Amino acid sequence: MAETPLLVISCDRYADLWEPFFAVFRARWPDCPFPLFLGTNHKTCEIEGVTTINVGDDVSWSSGVRAMIDRLDSDYAILFLEDFLLKEPVNTPAVERLVRVAREHHVGSLRLSPLPPPTPLPSRHVDGIEDLGIVLPGDNYRVSTQPAIWRLETLRKLLLPGFSAWDFEHLGTQLSAELDDTFWGPFTPTIVYDHGVEKGKWKPEGIEICRSAGVEVDLKTRPAFTQAELDAHLASAIPAMSDYAIRRDATDAFARGRRLQGLRLAMRGLQKSPRSLPLWTVVPFGVAGPRAIAWLQRRVLRGKIDAARRAYDRKVAEKSR
Repeated sequence: MAETPLLVISCDRYADLWEPFFAVFRARWPDCPFPLFLGTNHKTCEIEGVTTINVGDDVSWSSGVRAMIDRLDSDYAILFLEDFLLKEPVNTPAVERLVRVAREHHVGSLRLSPLPPPTPLPSRHVDGIEDLGIVLPGDNYRVSTQPAIWRLETLRKLLLPGFSAWDFEHLGTQLSAELDDTFWGPFTPTIVYDHGVEKGKWKPEGIEICRSAGVEVDLKTRPAFTQAELDAHLASAIPAMSDYAIRRDATDAFARGRRLQGLRLAMRGLQKSPRSLPLWTVVPFGVAGPRAIAWLQRRVLRGKIDAARRAYDRKVAEKSR
């Protein structure tokens, strides 16, 4: 286990979360056998037993994470974000077993818990390992920032220049279909956690997780949502998320040759957003068949990758002046 580091991905703007994160972490996982690292920009984490990896200025999320993992002397690592707070004591032997499984089977990514609903569980069981499933190409959030054991060579293929964390999950999920790497996940949680911060503010749940572990948070440095404010914020995001989900599901139906299902979904989306250019683009390609929609998906994906790369190059050029 000493050969598998646990990396907490962070940045200087979230330095106030380091103390509560590691205090909760150690309260609920006191016998963690994995070397602890924290990746950030310029600041140093002064917490005993935590090694800081400084990667310099924040140019893009993906380039920062890539610089962090390039400093790890390992082929596998466990990845967390700095606001993933443990809610229950961790079963260390269970996590150690998953690390051994990932290494023995050369798994590209092995999640430590199922993703939150409505993300589905893995599509089918791994042969001979009944508690683990295979996350197939086309499955939602096949690539995710949630806690997981990663083969670092697999991760590097998905950390393209200019990618945000959102790009990593959404574009990375599409990109992963072109890889030979395997993606697995459990049917039941190996660790139980929640993210404590939303849009830069503490969630009430995050504050409660800390307090239940005997940890107080500094609300002067980082403000908190009230429950009513958080509910209103989440409700405001539902329309955009719904539009995206309909477009994604319609495209997926067309890609699987289910034209009628794809058309029904697309029409539902167009009733809500009649001027949606992406949906109007998807429909004729979807009707033409799986090969046509697959061609469109590749073209759109490459366009987004190129746009992220151009934005990254501009930022690098600006910082070098």
